Amino acid sequence: MKIYFRQIYAQVGCTFPFNSVFQGFLSGKITDLIKPSSKFINLFGEDYKLIFNVSAKRELAINEIVGPKVYKKDRDVEHTIFLPYTPIMQQLEPNKSALEHLIIGACKILEDYEIDTSKLKLAQERIIDKIISSPEMFIQK
Repeated sequence: MKIYFRQIYAQVGCTFPFNSVFQGFLSGKITDLIKPSSKFINLFGEDYKLIFNVSAKRELAINEIVGPKVYKKDRDVEHTIFLPYTPIMQQLEPNKSALEHLIIGACKILEDYEIDTSKLKLAQERIIDKIISSPEMFIQK
């Protein structure tokens, strides 16, 4: 099973500075750390991709997860993770906070499909540190 992250920000000015390099890195890391569960395979099949659309909303206090939307033709299962923009931006390290919220949201979705997230949770801090310390994963101003 392949995992993909995409960014689709609906509210104007409510974005995070991550770019396509970040999306590819996080997609690859999480794909390597998880295995599909029998529940996911029974629901969708072995060759379906799991896509996390990242967005944000000012009015949220915690993550909001929407989905799934299933696209049989493309063999995609999509969920949108809306991050709580205002609380994240109030943190000393908003990019790190956004990544923590994102991984929490991804784990929630994975666990709903009975997918083991223990390896991801163990690697979470290392993954976040790598992203934060890599300027190539951010939109250059």
